[in-house]
Amino acid sequence: MIICCCCNNIFAQTLPVLSAPLNNSTGYVRNPTFTWQTYANAYSYDIQLATDAGFSNIIVERNNLNITRFVPVSQLPVGKMYWRIKAKDEAGTDLSGWSGVFNYTVAIPPKTFTIPPGADLKAIKDTLKKAIMNTPATIAFSADAVYELDGNITGLFAIDTANINDLIIEGNNASIIIKNNPHVGFMRILNSNRITVRRLKVDWDPLPQSLLDVISVNNADSNTLNVNVRLRKVKGKMSPWYPAIYDNPGFTDHWSWAYLLDTADAGSLKKIDINTVGISPADITPIACKERPEYNIYHAGSKAGKYFAVGDVLAIAARDNVGSLMSTRNCIDFVCDSIVNYSSPIGCYYSFDGSDMKVLNCRSELKDETRFVSANADGVHCRANTIGPWVENSSFVGNADDGVALYNKGIIIKSKISSTALLVTSNEFMNLKKGHIFRIFTPKTGKIMSPNFTVDTVYLQSGSYRVQFSPAIPANDYDSLVDYGLADLQQNVQLYNTSQRNDRFMISNSRFTVRARGAIIRSARGMVEANQFYSCSSAGVALYNEAELWYNGLYSRDLWIMNNDIRNCAFDLLGADAGAINVRINKIDSVGPNNLYEDKMSPVSFDHGNIRITGNTIRNFAQHGISLFNAANCVIKNNVFISDMPGYFRSGSHYGIYINTTYGTNLSGNNFAGDTRASMTQLHRINDTGTTVGP
Repeated sequence: MIICCCCNNIFAQTLPVLSAPLNNSTGYVRNPTFTWQTYANAYSYDIQLATDAGFSNIIVERNNLNITRFVPVSQLPVGKMYWRIKAKDEAGTDLSGWSGVFNYTVAIPPKTFTIPPGADLKAIKDTLKKAIMNTPATIAFSADAVYELDGNITGLFAIDTANINDLIIEGNNASIIIKNNPHVGFMRILNSNRITVRRLKVDWDPLPQSLLDVISVNNADSNTLNVNVRLRKVKGKMSPWYPAIYDNPGFTDHWSWAYLLDTADAGSLKKIDINTVGISPADITPIACKERPEYNIYHAGSKAGKYFAVGDVLAIAARDNVGSLMSTRNCIDFVCDSIVNYSSPIGCYYSFDGSDMKVLNCRSELKDETRFVSANADGVHCRANTIGPWVENSSFVGNADDGVALYNKGIIIKSKISSTALLVTSNEFMNLKKGHIFRIFTPKTGKIMSPNFTVDTVYLQSGSYRVQFSPAIPANDYDSLVDYGLADLQQNVQLYNTSQRNDRFMISNSRFTVRARGAIIRSARGMVEANQFYSCSSAGVALYNEAELWYNGLYSRDLWIMNNDIRNCAFDLLGADAGAINVRINKIDSVGPNNLYEDKMSPVSFDHGNIRITGNTIRNFAQHGISLFNAANCVIKNNVFISDMPGYFRSGSHYGIYINTTYGTNLSGNNFAGDTRASMTQLHRINDTGTTVGP
């Protein structure tokens, strides 16, 4: 209760309002998502789950959630449970009492379909069909059994299905081996809701990547890569060698890129500028009469030879036109729990145009001492999700691309119709619907146009989509929209859907050692907390768009990057003039005689906003510790900088904190006492206004 001191009237205090699961509801998802409405002036929330309405037996609780969402990392027990939340301010003081109480009942699907040990792929699919026809259901693999999926698999996934509701795939710690199909992913599910896949181990034989020892280097011509390499041995496969890189279509037909590894830092790249080497099957010549397969790699025009040394290990990923470990499209509430993958033709957990993917207790890991690469791409990859992924207590070591990637694609403008109507490209990236909000981005200038625009109607017109919206584009901005309908797509003005940008995501208590970025995020209202980003070749945490090539974007708002351990990250070229935590907005800039493009910082954008970078420990930053560009009203507070090496991975100016083109930044409590390296400027500021610098 609240008592008004001047008149002694008593008013009922407003309490937080719970949203989902609905009160008195029942479900089969044992890691359900709990959501509630935003409470006025709240900074964080506490949640409690109990087996009784009086909360004398609390089974799960989580404090200091900065988002209005919670997912339990362990399965809830079967039966009825009760939940409530309360709101707190930034000092941790209660703003509200406990909310009203909702109850939710966890049920077991009434039917279970068992897959016997040794079942082949056809038998697994047949059992799966029966389960799908009888949902809610559980399909259960036999405990600790081994299943070899062999033969001529049609398509890019061993299991490819759609239109399912309320299915649990219980692995019971069984092992899945995909044999003789290194390009085939494990599972794809489309247009489905409330699916759980758990407790499985997945590997490939042969593997979709090859590892080779560098045995000689010829740098007589600095403009030619000329090295000899030898296949490495691998344990537990049909062949004792990694896949041949010559006359082996199952591998070379899917060839993508190569990179050098750091064998003393498992899962990481060699600490050099480049994170890929441009070679192709046409560059490979076998060396005859060798007991162990050897090859010469000769690529004219490549300057990468200077990075090679005898004793290096070269990895080649075959990830072109392949399937992933798990892929979903238009799926809601997809749970991946306690899955271990030792490889994957591309990435691990993909969600396109869906919502609420959960990756809990999962590991992409190196199986034994002969492995240095796990998956050939991202750990968690979410494009255009309404609610972003919840990634907790997981590990991604040896991935050949980003640990977590959250983004939306730019929707290309083909023509202007009026200030309230545009014609845009019809492809899979066009996801605007009535009521969605979008922003307009001009890649050549880096400008993100104001205001927000709301979609009124969307319909096909002459093979393209006509999008009508409100309010009208301001006259000066409308006149400035001149880059559209261009064949060079990255030059076109683009629309970005901000209604499907992985809102309220969580990345927590997870380990990342990957090629590229530990987490690259273009999202809103999310948390990156208590993770370990170790030896990621690019930034540990990156918040920026990719304007030059992928048009992935766009900006981030209302994020907490807190209490992470970031070590030895950002040593490759993407770490140039960048931080171990790196925030910026990119535009495209033409370079070179062929009018190629590269990403450059936008000089006009302040669109990142309300980013709180607090309590992180950054060890051995490569060039800058924290870079904050193109941002407004952000906090950099109580971060600790440490070094245990005498110099820096990257040359140039070295700044502990670097802010550029910012407004209203608050800096305080950052501690540099543990970073004793010379030539470091603790704080470097350019084009910043309204900055507050505390002790």
